[in-house]
Amino acid sequence: MFRFFIIDRLQSILDTAIFLHVTFYLSYMTRELEEFLPNDEESEKKEPAFVDPTARKVGEVMLGSNSFLFPGSMVRGDKSKVEIGEESILMNKASVESTEEHPATLGDKTFISPGADLRGCSIGRGTMVGIDAVVLKGAEIGKNSIVGTNAIVPAGAKIPDGKLVLGQPAEIIRDVSDEELEKIQDIRSDLMERRKEFKMIEKRAERFNLNDTPKRPQKILEENKRKMAETDKETVPDLDDIREKLKEESENKHLF
Repeated sequence: MFRFFIIDRLQSILDTAIFLHVTFYLSYMTRELEEFLPNDEESEKKEPAFVDPTARKVGEVMLGSNSFLFPGSMVRGDKSKVEIGEESILMNKASVESTEEHPATLGDKTFISPGADLRGCSIGRGTMVGIDAVVLKGAEIGKNSIVGTNAIVPAGAKIPDGKLVLGQPAEIIRDVSDEELEKIQDIRSDLMERRKEFKMIEKRAERFNLNDTPKRPQKILEENKRKMAETDKETVPDLDDIREKLKEESENKHLF
């Protein structure tokens, strides 16, 4: 009878321990999700621009709220001011730089595609600049326009609102259709969702001290050269010592 009582008590203690463990785990995971997963209310608020750790901004650069600099992008305001509007997207390896005579200005909700190069120009609200396109100094692109892939907008060009420009040098082809604007908006929405994912990863990296900026390739090369030089000193024998040993071995052979 006493044995069954002990077994029953042990089973009760075990059940309680399991219940407490599961409760603690669920509470912990709930806190993790609340901290790192953005909710709809937060996504609607204006937040500071998110700059990927591998993106670079130099000089006088003003970034609007909810804007996003993708990995490898570059913004240079060392010659004059660069302004990037709210909810604008600068994608991989795209670059924006000002010149001494012309600051660079990007309106709200602009979409700069990978590899695009903007130099001292003005881009209107809601305009998309295509992949590897170039917009030179003094050029002004109107609102809700599209600069096509590989297009080159010459210096000082004036493009009205809602136009599609293509070619090298770029020329106005036609008006931008509503379907094209809707498609651009869909792409922008998808990329803004990716912005939330990048921010979540960044938060976790900061929490676990994983967000240290990696060494630049030049520093890595210099460090490797130093290590190789130290290794050579330790493992590679001196040539004079080798010659001396060969000479002694040769003389010993002749003795016999």
